[in-house]
Amino acid sequence: MKSPEIVEDFRQLINIAERGNPNHIVYKFKQNIEIKYKDFKEDIKAMSTALLSLKLENQKIILVGSNRYEWCVSYLAITTGNMCVVPLDRALPDVELKKLIKRSGATSIIFENKHKEFVENMQKEKDNNIKTAINMDSKEFKELLQVGKELIQMGDTKYDEIVIDNKKMSIMLFTSGTTSEPKAVMLSQYNICSNITAIGRYVKLYPKDTLLSFLPIHHTFECTITFLFGLYWGASVAFCDGLKYIQKNLQEYKVSVFVAVPLVLETMYKKIQKAIEDKGKTKLINKISKISNFLLKLKIDLRKILFKEILNNFGGNLRVVLYGAAPMDKETIIGYNNFGIELIQGYGLTETSPVISAETDKKKRPRISRTSFRQFGSKNRKSK
Repeated sequence: MKSPEIVEDFRQLINIAERGNPNHIVYKFKQNIEIKYKDFKEDIKAMSTALLSLKLENQKIILVGSNRYEWCVSYLAITTGNMCVVPLDRALPDVELKKLIKRSGATSIIFENKHKEFVENMQKEKDNNIKTAINMDSKEFKELLQVGKELIQMGDTKYDEIVIDNKKMSIMLFTSGTTSEPKAVMLSQYNICSNITAIGRYVKLYPKDTLLSFLPIHHTFECTITFLFGLYWGASVAFCDGLKYIQKNLQEYKVSVFVAVPLVLETMYKKIQKAIEDKGKTKLINKISKISNFLLKLKIDLRKILFKEILNNFGGNLRVVLYGAAPMDKETIIGYNNFGIELIQGYGLTETSPVISAETDKKKRPRISRTSFRQFGSKNRKSK
């Protein structure tokens, strides 16, 4: 893709991604299991057709689960089928989940096995509105996919006949902002797609890129920047196995783009610095960095060669990290850049879909910032 295309709704987003290379890998899993873009698009249409057959058009559907393929299929099946998705934090205690589900006015829920007992108990309550419950870990999810495919083969055109109003609320997100009581944020597909298009003018990804999905996917930061922005560029996504497996997953999947928060990046950097110190190579690395930075001024970039051993700790392919949510230590930013890993900082709000401002892959200024991507529940920090 030479220049980013303008997208105005999620169907366009899916079509652009699939049209670019239908046989390209969109999701990577362990044991060399891979999902192609054409199969992903087919699953989205099938699941949406099945949901529409259950008379769920114009309904709100709760989506609660971990970063996984079924979550991504469900999110786009709901939104491209003229239904409203309500992503919730899977880590919330049951009492909080129940409050948000009732407040949302949702009539259906797609969940994973962790919440099976909670959903069953909630459905027994008299003031419950949940009529349809779909477990991502049960055979029911796969059966629904199959039902959708069979309906399409039999001539069902409900999905194709849907006309998307891209200015209508399609995503309801709960964010606490600076107060304890969560607020409902109403977003349209146009809100998010216009944000994705705008980001794409300044930060470029490529189909050859692989992103690691690590941050909670219900959150607007991870959902937009890893899931949807990666899709926009036709890239591949691998799902992280957990906090302690980040570095291992970066190596396993040869990740080239990582969306993260400062705490994770600083922890990884400290480990690298400790290893350098233990080997007695601190002075050598500092000297090589000075030489490398001088060569960069002459437009000679040898960082991938000079720091190959260090970069191999991140899988050898990591080239850019998109980060926010908290201040980042200036020396850490410079350190990553010295190794040949570009750090790009952004600031945003859930209410703004989410990015308001950001550095670009060309224009950056390392400094301690107190205004990075404000996450759910975080307090607004003053700039230092």
